[in-house]
Amino acid sequence: MTQTLHYLNIDTRDPAEYLAALDQLRWTKLQKQIRYVWGNEDYFRPRFLEAGVTSPEDIRSLADFRRLPAFLDKARHRDSQDESLRRYGHPLGLHLTTQPANAIHLAATSGTTGTPTFYVFSRKDLDITYKVLGRMFKTAGIRPGDTTFHAFGLSLWLAGITYVQALEAYGARPVAVGAEGGVPKILRYIELTHPRALFATPSMVNQLIERAQGEIGKPVGALGIEIVYVCGEPGGSQPVFRQRVREHFGAQVFDSTGGAWHNGTITCDSPDAHGMHHMGEDYCFRYDLVDPETKAPLEIRDGAVGEAIHTGLEYEASPAFRNATGDILRLHVGECPGCGHFGVRMEIIGRADDMLMIKGVKVYPVALQKVVHQFQPRLSGELRIRLDGPPPKVTPPLQLAVEAGEGAPESEWPELGKALEQRVRELLSFRPSVTVLPFGSLPRSGAKTRLIEVVAP
Repeated sequence: MTQTLHYLNIDTRDPAEYLAALDQLRWTKLQKQIRYVWGNEDYFRPRFLEAGVTSPEDIRSLADFRRLPAFLDKARHRDSQDESLRRYGHPLGLHLTTQPANAIHLAATSGTTGTPTFYVFSRKDLDITYKVLGRMFKTAGIRPGDTTFHAFGLSLWLAGITYVQALEAYGARPVAVGAEGGVPKILRYIELTHPRALFATPSMVNQLIERAQGEIGKPVGALGIEIVYVCGEPGGSQPVFRQRVREHFGAQVFDSTGGAWHNGTITCDSPDAHGMHHMGEDYCFRYDLVDPETKAPLEIRDGAVGEAIHTGLEYEASPAFRNATGDILRLHVGECPGCGHFGVRMEIIGRADDMLMIKGVKVYPVALQKVVHQFQPRLSGELRIRLDGPPPKVTPPLQLAVEAGEGAPESEWPELGKALEQRVRELLSFRPSVTVLPFGSLPRSGAKTRLIEVVAP
């Protein structure tokens, strides 16, 4: 890690003591936040009452809080927006906990799987967001005054305009072409502006590597980029991707999540990511883990795996409060093997709504992606899981389409497909049916790449 941040005043390197101190910090802030959201009579108070809570004083400890059910998820978020639009003429949600006039900034999801959901920021929320993102920029080695190149999508994505404004608040100079500008324009503007850091999805980074020579007559390594900062989709923490960035860009690579409800996590720059370090523990309870099936709270400890419940500890506008994110996380507590920083790290190992059931075996697409990446450069690393119906149930064999690596002889594809099938069988306990496609067959995107496709039988 280029800069190790000690923003918490917790002087211990014992995991149990560290987590206990974090719990005390969370509970101190939560007591105020519970009373704050209780004042929302349209949405949050009915959720409390449904859970048997008749006043904020009924919640006497962090354990009581963690036993509460989820109050929000994507479906409830959309329903809340629809109802607020019907009642009040705005889509900010019944769970808005401030006056609409105080909601000065919006970001949104893509809406690819339904109605977009909005992230709403007050002035206070923005200021804290800039602080948390600033910690992440500093961790990645970005300096005030640096030119940075922004190739995330700018169309209301959290990593779009919100990040551009956070970089400006930090004192950096973002060149905000955005993924919408397309690969040729992005490469030309990088060549023109000489940024020190590149912000992009792993998919966009791979496209720049593949197309730079043809578009600008030189490889990406000639562009002088020292820092590649990725988020938005799986892949940025995988060793094969990190090594590819080092080889082609000659740059350090950082994988991250951040921007939503004061969440902020980032890897160090070691070859193996070792999980993403939490940079917003004082503002966000991101990893309140529950069992994905029973929804009972799980012990928060090193090695714990569960579905994340997200709560902003000071969020003012439409807060995450007992929000079921759908992320399946694995926690690491202690000293990072890559950089020595002591704290909590997390790995996103899947999405609850992307889980596949194959003859009783639970599989997340990210796990399949990791296996496919073991075969680079013989395979390009691009893949699609093709289902004949929505997950989780899969009629075996699972259909997996992958691309041959650039220049891989077609005569080797059948053997390569069989080798991948066997490797998946060894590591994930099921055997897929693999189809190897020519290099460049699968669509590329600068935004999030969805690994699952539902196709007609």
